[in-house]
Amino acid sequence: MTPQWGAAVNEVFANFMMELGARDRDVYYVVSDGNIAGMQEFEKSYPDRFVNVGIAEQNAVSMAFGICSTGKRVFLWNNVCFLLYRPFDQIRIDAAFTRAKIRLIGTSAGYTRGPDIAQASVEDVAVMRALPNMTVVCPGDLREMQALLPQIDEIDGPVYMRLPKDRSALPIIHSADAQVTLGRAIEIFTGNDAVVICTGHALEEAYTWVSGWRQDGIDVGLISMHTIKPFDQETIARLVRSSLPVVTIEEHSTIGGLGSAVAEAIAESGRGVPFLRVGVPDRHPHVAGDPHVVKKHMGMPGPEEVLAWIQQS
Repeated sequence: MTPQWGAAVNEVFANFMMELGARDRDVYYVVSDGNIAGMQEFEKSYPDRFVNVGIAEQNAVSMAFGICSTGKRVFLWNNVCFLLYRPFDQIRIDAAFTRAKIRLIGTSAGYTRGPDIAQASVEDVAVMRALPNMTVVCPGDLREMQALLPQIDEIDGPVYMRLPKDRSALPIIHSADAQVTLGRAIEIFTGNDAVVICTGHALEEAYTWVSGWRQDGIDVGLISMHTIKPFDQETIARLVRSSLPVVTIEEHSTIGGLGSAVAEAIAESGRGVPFLRVGVPDRHPHVAGDPHVVKKHMGMPGPEEVLAWIQQS
């Protein structure tokens, strides 16, 4: 079973920013070089709160910090590779250390922009969750992104939101009345044979896999872990008590991301369960193609391999 599709990432963000900007003059929007499709209206409507620093990512973060130091809040949008990696020193000191209210909105995460080492972003969650004071969220569908945007703006400190390619449509997995709360996982399916935990845009793939298995009579549960930090330890503790096999799925390195966070929680529980991490191996890709081609080249297991592991566990 495949999900329906909704608005694109940039449309959801632009609508949110226009609504927020209309009612709150303390909100600023900072970009490096190009403005995203849909945000031109914000630039026209609130030119005094729109800042384009040009191709100068480090300056963007430091300028955002300066604006925040006057009591304002700043949304800073860019591709993850430019948003985080080049200005990491500024993020570490100007944003995390000072608890500045900078909302780092990163798109083209994982391989959604391609496998090019300069563009791919598969280490970002590991880097950001290690920073003190940093909140890390990875919405996986339209409902999660719509619900989490206003919630991250309430946080007294910096936030990183991880998103797929900006013009890509978002799947609709959850119902319109789904409860999406920052820091709390969402159980989409309950299962008695195993549980799959996913994060970010891996939700669509995980949902398709698990739905197919369930139609075949294999009772696998599915959990969306849209918040990586603060992490929902209670949900993992409950799963450990059930003794079910646990699988994590993410388009991120197996080091430092969702898989690591779940493994840490399992280890700290003092109990063990069969555990499999599905993610990017510890090596660089040397192939061109869409994310499915790249993941196959990297040896990431597909639904058949994961199901075989579940049935053997």
